Amino acid sequence: MKLQLFKMTLAVIMVFAVLAGCSGNGNNGNNGNNGKGGNTGATDNAGGNSDGESAQKEEPVTLRVSFFQGGYGDSWFVWLKEQFEQQYEHVTIELEGNPKMNEIIQPRMESGTNVPDIVFVDDSLMRKWGPAGLLTDITDLYQEPLADGKTIAGTITDSTDNAMDVFGKRYGVPWTKLTQGIIYNVKMFEENGWTYPETWEEMEELVEQIKAKGIAPFTYPGQYPMYLFPFGHAAYLQYGGPEFIEKLTNPSEEDIPSLYEHAGFKRAYGLLEQMIQEDWMLKGTLALNHTESQMEFLRGKAAMILNGEWLENEMKDALPEGFSMRMMPIPPAADAVVKEPVIESLTSGFGGIPSASKHQEWAKKFLLFTSTEEANRKFTELTGSSRAFTYSVDGLPISDFTKSVLEATNTYKTIALVYKPQALEESPGIDAYSAIASGSKTVDEVVEANMKLSPDKWKEKQKLLNTQ
Repeated sequence: MKLQLFKMTLAVIMVFAVLAGCSGNGNNGNNGNNGKGGNTGATDNAGGNSDGESAQKEEPVTLRVSFFQGGYGDSWFVWLKEQFEQQYEHVTIELEGNPKMNEIIQPRMESGTNVPDIVFVDDSLMRKWGPAGLLTDITDLYQEPLADGKTIAGTITDSTDNAMDVFGKRYGVPWTKLTQGIIYNVKMFEENGWTYPETWEEMEELVEQIKAKGIAPFTYPGQYPMYLFPFGHAAYLQYGGPEFIEKLTNPSEEDIPSLYEHAGFKRAYGLLEQMIQEDWMLKGTLALNHTESQMEFLRGKAAMILNGEWLENEMKDALPEGFSMRMMPIPPAADAVVKEPVIESLTSGFGGIPSASKHQEWAKKFLLFTSTEEANRKFTELTGSSRAFTYSVDGLPISDFTKSVLEATNTYKTIALVYKPQALEESPGIDAYSAIASGSKTVDEVVEANMKLSPDKWKEKQKLLNTQ
């Protein structure tokens, strides 16, 4: 009986030993299959951890993020690093920020040496590197669900979506946007009972009311004609329509030179000429630089200024106590093709994945993480600027002016001209804005100059493209 009991006990011990051995072998096998070579969990959206990711926590991953460290600083990237590492404990984010990153990163990318996993730099580099095979095509990522259930495709602004398009592919997500339009003195408007106009005809009436008070309706940094671009670009869309914008930014040889006598140009230039000839501008505006014109606006010498979202931060030490301003779009006239107010919203920078990165799936996950509403709101909170997405800023500790910038791009149609390589841009024969603003050329003379010189400019551009 004892012998039989001993045999039964021994058999049970052997069974447990075999099971323990099998269990150990199974764990070892799983660890081996879920290392760096098998990122099964890394393709999930940015919202949660899969079983594959849990297994990978024992296999550390380091993502190197290189970024241009300019006026936005590095606080947003530090926040991204902390939040991402909290969510994925086995992932380490190494940050490399530098004010000269746009220059530093180019030889590294093009030689394949010391290439990071993610770059946040100037978007012109995206259009250069993408077709050259140096960036990963992330077109599909635009449809991936984010942690908040949204998608990049569903929240990106129209003008930015166009800017991200490189021959039908997407090689990056937008970083920030620069909004430029008309900024008005809120307190002055309220005290005089003025309302910001919804149409150009209403703007004409408002201008006369402002002039009657002895105040200049407008000013801008007259030394820099590019401050007039947001006005003109909005007008191109309003009076030329989407087809004109497409021809302007992506012309064929057949479009030259007739493109430059298009009604979209003539009407846009004509409106600017009206503003100059009818004394809409503060006297002496042409001699003012950016800070001087902005000071005149803050002093109440002009009711409105053509400027961008950086104005408040740039002039923060000079803002009068209680001063309030608001960003608004360019209103359309009755003959507009696109009968909507339009505001220019330019893409500034992109986040992309070098094709040489060894951690493609985790890099994609990080880009998705940077594009959530939470990340967008945090960027605005930390920098006072906006990302190129539509998102709520309710409850954020930001100024009323910053809120107005975001509201403008979320509410109104946006425009950003993104020129294809063969395009001549908008004024190949003469600096149209400078000539019209100074009164040295009429609209007809500007149009004639552009038409006359554009064929030769086209040939020069094609020759240059063919040698690259």
